Amino acid sequence: MKKPNARESKLVVDLQKYKDAYYNGTPLISDAAFDALEDELRTLNPKHPYFAIVGAKVSAVTEWEKARHAIPMGSLNKAVTEDEFRKWFARCEALASQQGLPSFAQNVFVTEKLDGLSLAVTYERGELKHAITRGDGQMGERITANAARMKGVPGRLKKKLSLTVRGEIILKLSDMKKAFPGAANPRNQAAGTSKRFDGQGCEHLTVLFYDLDGEEHKTEEEKFEALQALSFLTPFGVKTDLEGAIAEHQRYAKKKRAALDYEIDGLVMRANDVHTQTLLGEVNNRPRGAVAFKFASQAQVTKVIDLIWTTGSSGRVSPIAVVAPVVLAGATVQRASLANAGRVAELGIGIGDEVLVSRRNDVIPYVEEVVTKLGPTAKPPRKCAVCKATLIKQGEYLSCKNDACVALVEGRIQNWVDALGVLEWGEGLIAQLVAAKLVKEPADLYRLTPQQIAGLDRRGLIIATKVLKNLKAELPLSLPRFLAALGIENFGAQTAKALVAAGFDSLGKVRKATLAQLSPVPGVGPAKAAAVVAGLKKRSSEIDRLLKVGVVPVTKKASGPLTGKSFCFTGALSQPRSVFEKWVEARGGTLLSGVTRELTYLVMQDPKSGSSKAVKAAAYGTKCIDENAFFALAS
Repeated sequence: MKKPNARESKLVVDLQKYKDAYYNGTPLISDAAFDALEDELRTLNPKHPYFAIVGAKVSAVTEWEKARHAIPMGSLNKAVTEDEFRKWFARCEALASQQGLPSFAQNVFVTEKLDGLSLAVTYERGELKHAITRGDGQMGERITANAARMKGVPGRLKKKLSLTVRGEIILKLSDMKKAFPGAANPRNQAAGTSKRFDGQGCEHLTVLFYDLDGEEHKTEEEKFEALQALSFLTPFGVKTDLEGAIAEHQRYAKKKRAALDYEIDGLVMRANDVHTQTLLGEVNNRPRGAVAFKFASQAQVTKVIDLIWTTGSSGRVSPIAVVAPVVLAGATVQRASLANAGRVAELGIGIGDEVLVSRRNDVIPYVEEVVTKLGPTAKPPRKCAVCKATLIKQGEYLSCKNDACVALVEGRIQNWVDALGVLEWGEGLIAQLVAAKLVKEPADLYRLTPQQIAGLDRRGLIIATKVLKNLKAELPLSLPRFLAALGIENFGAQTAKALVAAGFDSLGKVRKATLAQLSPVPGVGPAKAAAVVAGLKKRSSEIDRLLKVGVVPVTKKASGPLTGKSFCFTGALSQPRSVFEKWVEARGGTLLSGVTRELTYLVMQDPKSGSSKAVKAAAYGTKCIDENAFFALAS
């Protein structure tokens, strides 16, 4: 091995120092000077191990900024077999017929279902503004700097358009082989690389786009053409008929999938006509007019090494099989879900058994069946593994009902911050606060000081001040958000909104309401009404403590000029959509992501437009207004 000379050794030390400083936001020299030093080292020793080092150490714990999606990023309903796919199509056709829509049996659009990470990228007047990961669909992480380095993400569009495009971050197999030779799974590698704080490796990732919002198009085929005209990379897409879509799926399953340079886990089938899709509506918050036709999951036989029972944030206890490692769909699986206690009894599973394990939807490891029975059947636990409280059997499930259980306490706190949409409050911070006995219920969050949070491991005063500021910035809360955030079983945001709409528009009225009063409310019914009454009674003292620390839900009268009105914004507007949305929130209105029967106003550039959203709004009796009319309402 060549012995390095003094200059070579010094260059390596200096370059690593400069690299560390640069990627942690405190550059010591210019980019040009850094490049020159690297060139010198490359001349002296082009194979030096320094050049194999990717990125730099992060000097402190950092988190990506959380950001809310202007348009929620949902997912699709799924079909695994041809029979399920045909049933989906038949349901759509029946609904289309009822609404007087033409059959789309001859007008189906087929695209590849990419096995990557969803990303929404927004452009304002043709300039890349921000890129946000899907996250939970409502809120993701803003990784704009990293996305700008990825293939397929133009920094500037050919036209000065304001729009949002949706795509999937993938790592091509050829790029994985060249840039990440030790990686076993392209999706996992893409996930980790896309969120590197130093951005290193993102240049090897690719984003393929398949949807856009901000322009009106009659068909999915037109959308693809528009994306391609703007220089976006797209996956395979083709207009065909019903039988052609099934034949395409079969071709992919047999041959085409294996020949691709990236991984897919199915094909997306949808009505090509956007108007038809819109009027077909949604089911379970997923578009009815589109379905992910998945490929059959891989499965392997392996041995059960152990059975563990974990208590989740809701108190429900889930059995997990620890198995001898097997590789499924490119990932090594060592744990597989058993769903619930009832399934453990149904399978008669025990340690030592040989079982068939799959990755359902190529994601969740799952025990499908016992292949060879070799060990005694496992017995469900009687005590919670976290707090040792006696477990309660509820149907097929075991549950811990001890409100003091750490798992449940963390769950209640997490539900509160999630319902409020508070940024920067992750599971790690909540677990630390609960473990330090600083919080045991939501009211405790509002008693925290920056110094208390800063005293936790790997935090600090800057982070502490920021998270508390974000928490208090969400105040005051509307009554529905307050009620949903309590996390009462079977009492979510939709039920809370239904109660307010029915006249239970103050916290006092809701707390005093009886089962007989709540049961007739549309969308509630006897079961939910009972859960509301019992849950509010049980949490009465906790609610009082929230009021005492200043978390008082805002009534309708105190909300503002837009109280009781809901808004949806579409198409190109004079200002970013976020500006309009802040106006709505600040003045007591409600934001909806799409046109529904509950929508009051659809705000658009031309209210007389014949767009699909305008047509749907007219069918529901929703008013279409322009910006001037909106500002008149809001003033």
